[in-house]
Formats: sequence, C-alpha cells, structure tokens
Amino acid sequence: MASTAAPIPAADAPAASAKLPFSLKLGWGSGAFGISLLMNGISGLILLFAASILQIEPALAGTVIFLAKLIDVVTDPMVGVWSDRFESPRGRRRPFLFWGAIMAAASFALIFTTPMLGSQYLTAAWLFIVLSFYAIGYTIYNIPYMAMPAEMTEDYHERSSIHAFRMVFVSLGSLIAGAGVKVVLEWLGKTEAQSWAIVGLICAALIFASLMTAYYATARARFTHGEGKSDKSNMTQLVEEFGAVKQNRHFLRLISVKFAQLMGVQTTAAAFAYFFVQSLGRDFNTLAIFGVTVTASTILCAPLLVMLSRHIGKKNAYYLAAGTNVLYALSWSLASEGEPIWAIVLRGALVGLAFSGNVVMAMSMLTDIINADAERTGVRREGAFTALYSFVEKLTGALGPLIVGFALSFAGFDNKLPFDVPQGGDVDTALLVSVSWLPAVFGVIAMLLLSGYRLSEDDFAGNKDKGLT
Repeated sequence: MASTAAPIPAADAPAASAKLPFSLKLGWGSGAFGISLLMNGISGLILLFAASILQIEPALAGTVIFLAKLIDVVTDPMVGVWSDRFESPRGRRRPFLFWGAIMAAASFALIFTTPMLGSQYLTAAWLFIVLSFYAIGYTIYNIPYMAMPAEMTEDYHERSSIHAFRMVFVSLGSLIAGAGVKVVLEWLGKTEAQSWAIVGLICAALIFASLMTAYYATARARFTHGEGKSDKSNMTQLVEEFGAVKQNRHFLRLISVKFAQLMGVQTTAAAFAYFFVQSLGRDFNTLAIFGVTVTASTILCAPLLVMLSRHIGKKNAYYLAAGTNVLYALSWSLASEGEPIWAIVLRGALVGLAFSGNVVMAMSMLTDIINADAERTGVRREGAFTALYSFVEKLTGALGPLIVGFALSFAGFDNKLPFDVPQGGDVDTALLVSVSWLPAVFGVIAMLLLSGYRLSEDDFAGNKDKGLT
C-alpha cells in the first residue's frame, strides 16, 4: 500500500514533534467530559434504572444491555476503517465528531425517558432499541475522537501530556455522572421515574455542549491524509486493515491488559450504586462525596503520574496504578453497614490514583503503538487500532451488567421493592463479589499480562528496528 501520511499544510498547524498549544490540548480534551458523562452515566446507572425503575427482571435487563452492545461488533471496525480512509477539508475525523455528538446526546435522553409499556418484555424491547442507538452514536464520535492524538503529534511524552488533559475532563464527567446525578436524584426522589427523565434531559444537554466544543476547538489541529479511495471492496479493505492490526504484538498485549482491567471496572460500576445503598446502608449523597473525592484525586494525580512516567517509564507508572486498583478493590471486603465517611473518602483518594494512571498510561501507550506502526509500514491506521481498543471497552461494559444482573437474580433480588430497601443475605454477597473480589482477581491478571509489554521510549529514539512489529 502506498502511504499518503503527510500532514495537510496549515498556517498554524503544529509540527509533528513540536509541543502542542495549550488551547488545542484543552479544546480536544474537553470532548472527554461528554464522553465520560455519557459512558459512566450509562454504565453506572443503566442496570439499576432498568431493574428497579423500569422493573425489568435483573437477568433480562443485563441480557438486553449485553445484546445492544453486540452491535459494536459491526459498527466499531466499520467506523474505524471509514475514518482512516475518509477525506475532508476538515480532516478525516472531525466530520464524525459533528454527527456523533448529535446522536450520542439524543440517545442519552431517550434511554432515561424509556416508558413502562405494561409488559417487562415490551419495555425491554424499547430499551434495547435506544441502547442500540446509543451504541452507534457513541462509536461514531468516540473512535475518530480517540484516533486524533496520534495525528496531532509524534512526540513520545507529548502523547502522555495530551491524555493528561483528557483525564481532567474524564474526571469532571465522571464527577457529574457519579456524584452530581446522584445528588439530583436524591433531591428529586431517586425511586421516581420522572426524576430519572429530568436527569437524562439535563445530562443530554451537557453531553452535546461538550462534544461540539471539541469539534470546533480542533478545527486547526494537525491531521494526516488517509489512503483515499481504493479499487478494493470495502470488505477487502476492512479485512486487510484489521489483519495488519491483529498482527501487532504490542497492541494485542495492551488490549489484553485493558480487557482484564476493565472487566473489574465494569462489574464494579454495574453494582456500585446497589452496593452503597444495600450493603453499606448509605444514601446517594454519601455516594456523591465519594465521587467528588475520586475526581479531585484523579485531577491531582494525572499530571504527577505523567511526570513520574518520564523517570520510571510508562509501563512502571501503569504498574503503580494497577496495583493501587487491586488494593482498592480488596478494601471493600473490609467494609460494613454504616461504613464511616473517612473510610469512604480514603478509598476515593486511592481509586483516583489508580483511575488516572490506568487511563492516561494506557491511552499514551496506544498512541505509541499507532505511531510505531505508521513508522514501520508507512500506513496510518489510527481508526482501525482505536476501533478494536474501543470495542474491548464496550464489550466489558456489556459483560459487567450481564454478570451483575445474573448474580442478583441468582441471589433472589426482588426488583419490585424500592432499591434502597436492604435485602441482605445472598444479595449482599453477590454485590461484594461484584465490587471487590472479581475486580481484584481481574486486576492481578492485568498486571501479569502487562509484564509482557515491551515497547519503550528507546524504540522511538534510534532503535526503530527493535520491537515495532
């Protein structure tokens, strides 16, 4: 394949290895607020909303969430390769951001205004449709968005820096999804369907504003040309692109780490609201305090970990974050009903360190892999790499609610009761497994897999024949 990877000339486009302007990092990163609010709002609330507000049996609710995510098996690779080959004066990626912003925001509103249709199966069918719409909108925006940093810069440490900016907005979006939403629901009445509809509409507006801000803020960002049109069929091109990506051993290692890690994160997310009110006997206001602590810790830790990675390497910084996450998960096994606020806040500070490192280091390493592949092959495949990476995120996001839904059904959870009425016994055990034991096991597996990752800064500093395949 012939490469056409040179950047499109622009008067103020930053050079490939130059330090990126603060405004560009801030503008691109701002889109992560909407993405984080969208993703965390869905993953953290959808099972509780479906099972306890819409009164869909937990196992059925988990199955619906899982099946809707299977759409990404088709859409992720299609959007990834499409954005790699798309040509536009606005760049390969930005047109996707425009339409994805509209669809993603609309889908959030539709999900949390889902009506109860008299039968749980009809309600589940409606929920499946709007969750599928959400999956498509999220894909159209997020895959091109996450591919953009690989085009913006080829500087090894600047890749970490731009993702540190993103991490700040991820944290703020998570704060709204994990704390702000809970406070509003507590105030409006967390067991009332109307309260959830109001929250859905407010969040949809915030998501749209954030995603469109990133679209306009990246208008003058450096971007690269794709290969353009080809005589090959779309299916042939897609198979070739992903065949090349799947042969990259560094990438395979990284997504295996992320799969294991995110399995723990997503089982925790699906069960966490239940765990707080059922097992700990705490309300959403206390959960909001936890969320604020996590956000503050994440914002403080992200730049510190970026600086630390310059001295000990990205892999070791990732180890630090992953190990912290295992300790955090295990700590919930020591919690009990009426857990003191100081203990909850301490855990929030701990997970903030883990969260910032897990996200920033993983995304920086992904960008390294993309640029190493481009140097070796002369072909830009940002979309293809990001599509597979994103699919792993979405697959775990589907498996988490599925596992927790079946665990709650097996434990005898009664979804006809208000969800803040403690049910104890097997329900508490199922929730503890979901937020502590499983995440700890998955975290250890992720650390073992990370030990085999080999791509380092030396591979970009003159040893380019080493480890780039």
